Amino acid sequence: MRVDMRELGRRVREAREAAGVSQDAARMAIGVSQPTYSRIESGDRPLKGDELIQLADCFGIRAAVITGLPEVRERARFAARTDGDASPMAAMRERLYTYLELDSYLTGQGITGA
Repeated sequence: MRVDMRELGRRVREAREAAGVSQDAARMAIGVSQPTYSRIESGDRPLKGDELIQLADCFGIRAAVITGLPEVRERARFAARTDGDASPMAAMRERLYTYLELDSYLTGQGITGA
């Protein structure tokens, strides 16, 4: 499913505003100019995968909130072992979700790994 860039831009703006983050802080988080960031929020410039993750981190949300794509948590299945400490498992699970969200977004943009 291809992501509509106008809708994505709207979601980025709404997430930024809900987090109380300025456009300037958001653009600095992803290392782009003010005009470029404005084009992202207007949907005139595609959001790159790394920018998606960086903005989600900046706003304190999951990437799926920005993309509107289904949460990967319901679809993710994994098995792993740790030394019994739950902390590494939780961190590993969150990293997996981040990668799966990014994969889902990039696949929707027609970008696949070879």
